[in-house]
Amino acid sequence: MRVMVTSALYSRIFGVRQPHPDIYVDYNIWNKINMELPPGYTVPDPRILAVLVGKA
Repeated sequence: MRVMVTSALYSRIFGVRQPHPDIYVDYNIWNKINMELPPGYTVPDPRILAVLVGKA
């Protein structure tokens, strides 16, 4: 059974959270992806962002 949930489920990994009530994600697929992420993972990754900002 496919269960679609609002983007609030995946927005927790973003450093800057933006509500997108019109976007839905598959609950089971997202949970599989989320289980593979390191604890505390955020997008953009703070280390990568620091490198990008430093080069700008």
